[in-house]
Amino acid sequence: MKNWMRTRWLKWLGIGLFGSSLLLFGTTFAEAQTATGTATAVPPKKLTANVLWKHILAHHLTYIQEGHHGPIIYDFQDPNCPYCHVMYNHEAPLIKAGKLTVRYVPVAFLTPQSPAEAAAWLQSSHPLTTLKHFESIVGPALQSGDYRSLPKATPTAKTTQDLKHNLEMMGALGFNGTPAMLYRLKNGHIGRIPGMISEKQLSGLLPHLR
Repeated sequence: MKNWMRTRWLKWLGIGLFGSSLLLFGTTFAEAQTATGTATAVPPKKLTANVLWKHILAHHLTYIQEGHHGPIIYDFQDPNCPYCHVMYNHEAPLIKAGKLTVRYVPVAFLTPQSPAEAAAWLQSSHPLTTLKHFESIVGPALQSGDYRSLPKATPTAKTTQDLKHNLEMMGALGFNGTPAMLYRLKNGHIGRIPGMISEKQLSGLLPHLR
């Protein structure tokens, strides 16, 4: 039932985002400046920013949340994306200061070891602890190309499906690489950032988020 609902949401998401009647996203950071549960059985007839944020993203993505204060952003990350690692380091001080909550959405497409590493995050009894440990040691591995020290797990059927769905959702949202971030502005609109931004840029964006 859950997979059926995800497929329905993907269909409606594509119609809503790429149809002519709805424009939710800016395409650049400059333009931007000027989470699993039960959903309703039938998607609403009209896809709005509120529906996207509260029903699709919150209930039909598999994510690991860090932080409980400040505005929420969604950050699609592949374990072997060096720019994702830098973005994580930019976000960490803001999370620690209680200014930001990040929902990390794992995808696994960059390297052959990405699925096993993402599975280590999702299948851990403490996913956030595993993610934080991974981020603390991934830098040297990315520089050397030696990934033997990084946590890995054999993906279960559920994990494989969750990672596949996250990647499909990332594509439906108009992203073709990582990191890829979504946020909600105070006016209710949804913003998107394809690629990495600086910690200063991220801090400057926070006052505009809800």
